[in-house]
Amino acid sequence: MCGVEPGQRAVLVNLTTLKAKKGVYYQIGDVVSVIDEQDGKPYYAQIRGFIQDQYCEKSAALTWLIPTLASPRDQFDPASYIVGPEEDLPRKMEYLEFVCHAPSEYFKSRSSPFPTVPTRPEKGYIWTHVGPTPAITIKETVANHL
Repeated sequence: MCGVEPGQRAVLVNLTTLKAKKGVYYQIGDVVSVIDEQDGKPYYAQIRGFIQDQYCEKSAALTWLIPTLASPRDQFDPASYIVGPEEDLPRKMEYLEFVCHAPSEYFKSRSSPFPTVPTRPEKGYIWTHVGPTPAITIKETVANHL
């Protein structure tokens, strides 16, 4: 027994590690797969938290991982996936299959939670000069604001 009275709601388990019924230890940040019932394909997600209800049913809050064109079809390559949407409803642990351990921030960009497209080309170098800044002429200023 969990020690919780019937009729009480699910409680958030504040754990970074959780042992599931299969004897597998899951951690926040781990990558898991879920098999779709309709197409039979695996879909991958990252665990962002654990929940346990009054009947000791364990569930995980997931963030879906989206494959890129570089993602292999027959196996999971963490370097080829990007972070996707956070799922609103937790999934029961019995439906999750462990794939690999990963830090919880592995798929997050440093500047944005989702990948961004650069607004201008990234050239890989810094343009600089030595000496005072050149004066901007009035013609250049007016032309840039038209």
